[in-house]
Amino acid sequence: MLHAFVLIVCVAAVSANAGTIDEGSERIAGGNRVNNTEQFPFVVSISYRYQHICGGFIYNARWIVTAASCVMGKSPRDLNITIGACSLITPEPEEQSISIADLVPYSGFNPASVTHDIALIELSLPIVFRNTAQPIRFSTVDELAQPLEGTVIGWGAPYEGGPPSARLLCGTMDNLHANCSTYQVNEYIEEYMICAGSESGTVAPCQFDEGSPLVQETNTGGVPELIAIGIMSKNQGCSNAMIPTVYTRLSAYSSWLIQTAGPQVSTNVFVPQF
Repeated sequence: MLHAFVLIVCVAAVSANAGTIDEGSERIAGGNRVNNTEQFPFVVSISYRYQHICGGFIYNARWIVTAASCVMGKSPRDLNITIGACSLITPEPEEQSISIADLVPYSGFNPASVTHDIALIELSLPIVFRNTAQPIRFSTVDELAQPLEGTVIGWGAPYEGGPPSARLLCGTMDNLHANCSTYQVNEYIEEYMICAGSESGTVAPCQFDEGSPLVQETNTGGVPELIAIGIMSKNQGCSNAMIPTVYTRLSAYSSWLIQTAGPQVSTNVFVPQF
């Protein structure tokens, strides 16, 4: 089983020596190129020994949320967080690179079934909030939203078995209630996971997308807002976009997130601009 990223896809590259596709490539299925770092300022790249491995999102000034499968068995000194990047080949003027103080995987994480796949990363320094670096509020899925769909943003491969892509992309998951019957009983538990897919079969996640946020546009407060509802956990490969992907359901871990990383700060309102 490949752990990858399927919904809306935003992919970026890593350092030039990491085997990434060149800057002009846009080969992720169904992905849209992100040229403005203010569009998704909550998305971060997680690198291991200077090579991108996973995505994540800004929880507050000192903490990042990602998948436990991204950090288990790794030392904080080998990891780094890049914030405010569209390309990880060509640095942005306001890009921030921060080392890591601690890794806190959820205690119930099961690497065999990839359940409870969530972790917190404590940064060594606080993030400097600006238009290119902002936290995003996490919440439960807004079942009344029309259309009922999500967006995923990350740094994944453009094809199965490929290297990280060179540019941040984003794509749409138009089915937040997909059928995950292809997964075993212990691999998909609805209480803790979201099964999302592309009904058109045009967008599929790949390796290096684990931990990337799944966001939803909601209007519950009278103002359109993007909220984080899940993080990419696993799928069965990215060659067939009709097969859905499993995301960790963030609302199921709200108590743990608050107890471990504290409260979230007030955030700006984010609306997707495709």
